[in-house]
Amino acid sequence: MATKSQHAPRYDKARSADINAAARLVTLAFAGSMEVSIRWIKANGLKNWRLVRDGRNVVACLRRIEMGQFFGGRRVSLIGIAGVATAPESRGRGHARMLMESCVREMHKDGAALGGLYASTQALYRQSGFEQAGHRFVARIPVARLAIGPKKRSIVALTEADQPRIVSCYQRFAPTHNGLLDRGEYIWKRIRERPDTKYLPYGVPGERGQLDGYLFMAQARDPQTMRQELILSDLVFHSADAARQLIAFLADFEPMADTLVFTGGPLHPILTLLPQQRFEVKLKEYWMLRIVNITKALQERGYSPAIGGSVVLRVTDDLIDANAGTWRLDVEAGEGRLRRVAGGSAVSCDIRGLAALYTGLLTPRQAAQIGLCAGDDRSLDALGAIFAGGTPWMGDQY
Repeated sequence: MATKSQHAPRYDKARSADINAAARLVTLAFAGSMEVSIRWIKANGLKNWRLVRDGRNVVACLRRIEMGQFFGGRRVSLIGIAGVATAPESRGRGHARMLMESCVREMHKDGAALGGLYASTQALYRQSGFEQAGHRFVARIPVARLAIGPKKRSIVALTEADQPRIVSCYQRFAPTHNGLLDRGEYIWKRIRERPDTKYLPYGVPGERGQLDGYLFMAQARDPQTMRQELILSDLVFHSADAARQLIAFLADFEPMADTLVFTGGPLHPILTLLPQQRFEVKLKEYWMLRIVNITKALQERGYSPAIGGSVVLRVTDDLIDANAGTWRLDVEAGEGRLRRVAGGSAVSCDIRGLAALYTGLLTPRQAAQIGLCAGDDRSLDALGAIFAGGTPWMGDQY
C-alpha cells in the first residue's frame, strides 16, 4: 500500500511522456485544440515546462520564458510565465498555488531578478507575490485619420535577412520605455507570426544602413464588407521623421482599410504625432510582476543620473526569506546599491507592493492610499523620486 507521502502532489520538470497530458490542460484552459497545444509545447521547448503531479496524473502546468525587461534604461533579468493551466476535475485543491509558489522559489534559486505574467485571475498570483505593475492598451485608429500632409516615402519591405537590423532597431528603442521586454526568440516569433496569421515587416532605412523605424503588419478582411483592418504586432521608431513615414505608409491603405489596430501603452509615442485625437485607446489588461530577488532587482535596474539619495525599505515576503528584512537603497550616478541595515525611518511594504513601486505604475503616495506601502512623507517622496521614470507599458503578450 502506498504511503501518503508517495502520493503527495509534487512540482516537477516535464518529460516527453508528459506532452499529451500537459497539452490536454492547455487545451481545456484556453479553448484551443490538442493539435495546436502539442505543437506549441514542442516548439517552445519541453525543458521550459513545469508540472504538478498528483500520483501519476499531471494536474497543473506552466511554461517559463527566460528574457529581460527594461527599467531605468537597463535590462533586468526576467522569467515570464505563460500557459498556466490546471485540470478541470482537480481545481480547488491548491495545485495552481503550489505550482506558482514552487516556480517562484525555483526562479529565485536560478538567479532571476523578476518574474512576470499576464493574469487570468489576480487572486491566485497575488498569493504568490505578484502585483499589477504595468499596462497593455489597444489603440484603434481610423485609417482615414492618418493623413499628415506631404509624404516622404522611403519605406522598404524587409525579409528574414533583415532580422538583425530589426533587432538592433528595437534594442535602441526599448530601453527608453519602462516595461518593454528584452526579447528572446519566443517573443520575436510571436511578432512574426501567430497560429493563423503572418505579420510582414516594413522598415525605414537610415543613412548608415541601420533601420530608423519598422513595423510588422497583417491585413484582415471583413468578408461582408470586403474592407480591411490593419493589425500591427510591432511598431518602433527613433525619430519623428521615421514615425511620420510609417504613418504615411499606413495612410496609403485608406482606399481598402478602415482601421489600424496595435497594442502599447496608454500613450504610445506615435499617437502624439497624429494630426487629430480621433482614435480610441482602451485598456486591454495589466501585466503583473514579482520581485524574485530583491538585491538583483534593485541593483540591475537603472536610475536617473540626475537623482541621488537613499531610502530605507522594510520588506516582507512570505515565500522568499532572503528578500525579507530592512534594506537601505543608495542611488548615485544612475546606479543602485542595496544593503541590509538594522533599522531607521523606512517605507514598509510587502513584496507585492514593492513590484508596483519598482516599475513606477504607482507613486509611493498613491500606493499608500490603497495599503500597498506605508511610511512618513519624506521617505515616500524620496522613494518616489528614485523610481520615477514614466508609465510602464508593454505591447508584447506572452
